[in-house]
Amino acid sequence: MRKIVEFELLSPLMCGGVRVVDNFLESEKFIRGSVLRAAFANDILLECPLADMPSEDGKLNYIELKQPEGKCANCVHREKCQKFSDMYFSFAYPQKSIPAPMTLRACKSSGLKHPLQDIIYQKGRLSCPECQSGTKRMEGFKGYLRKEDSVYVETKVNFSLSTHTAIDYHTHIAEDGKLFSIKAIPAGWHFTAEIDDCDSGMLFEGKEIYVGKYSSVGYGKLKIVSITDSTEITEQSISENVEKFQKNLDAPNKATLLFLSDAIFDIPITKDSQSTKDYLNLWQNVIMGGTDSPVRIEKVYAETQLYSGYDTSERWGNWKVKEPKLYILKGTSILLDISSERIEEAMSLLTKIAKNGVGYRTNDGFGAVAVCHDLHQLGVCSHE
Repeated sequence: MRKIVEFELLSPLMCGGVRVVDNFLESEKFIRGSVLRAAFANDILLECPLADMPSEDGKLNYIELKQPEGKCANCVHREKCQKFSDMYFSFAYPQKSIPAPMTLRACKSSGLKHPLQDIIYQKGRLSCPECQSGTKRMEGFKGYLRKEDSVYVETKVNFSLSTHTAIDYHTHIAEDGKLFSIKAIPAGWHFTAEIDDCDSGMLFEGKEIYVGKYSSVGYGKLKIVSITDSTEITEQSISENVEKFQKNLDAPNKATLLFLSDAIFDIPITKDSQSTKDYLNLWQNVIMGGTDSPVRIEKVYAETQLYSGYDTSERWGNWKVKEPKLYILKGTSILLDISSERIEEAMSLLTKIAKNGVGYRTNDGFGAVAVCHDLHQLGVCSHE
């Protein structure tokens, strides 16, 4: 069963994203599920006498039962290693926040002091309802939001800056003339993730792990401060969300998806342009399984990013560069049209999507989506 796990950051956190320049590193404002998985894997490997033994297919740093009938038979980590590949790790966000939808708009002059509005099903020109004069313009809002007393407020993540000397990996001494700066999240922040440890006992309050880059010098020390049960997603809860959305926005047969994390789709990387119809069909195939689905994708508000890296399952010096993948960024919003004659099928499909996610590597938190999130229902009262 999935649990809501709250971590306290005990030291600065550096979770690397896209590197812009070589001597300046800035942390992401969140922790990917794959990074959390790696942190727990490292915690197990540090106590494993067989950690350096390759897996059956030659991988290093891989959690599995190396000697099921030998040393692994009575190991305290046996159940964790046996179930590790089936465990689920979501993305972790600060202060119980979520990424803002790409359809969300804020007042250009007053920001979040005035009500937020969402344009995924807006009709007419959008304007700020509380501005008494001026253009009443609204602009796109990017960042993270959390709910306080039924109101969404912005979560602004601050950073600490430090300068370091680079180390030569071959000689293990300082490199001449090589300084670099790290912009990290300082200690004290709380991050929340959803984790299923398959009842292996891996999660408990007070447990400490090291997450992200430079953990060997003390960065990224996290402590579990609370563990609570996650709310189960059911077909009834999804149906209620859809009905609420349709009623509040007067949008019959409509629904929405909000991407709560990045997603990885099998979309070909090409420079060729596509028509709107072909583009929507592409999304229809990768999310809904084809054009015969009871749910049709009507509009897509998305940003994408090419992402690559190294395969660290090989020994140092033999790391392979992974092929670039197209990432669909968190906050992506999709407007759906539901067949009025296939409501039950549609609710079953949307429930499956909300439970399991979409795309690849969903067990690492990628492709997590919410159906008819409250943020998509904001600000339907002020049109001109």
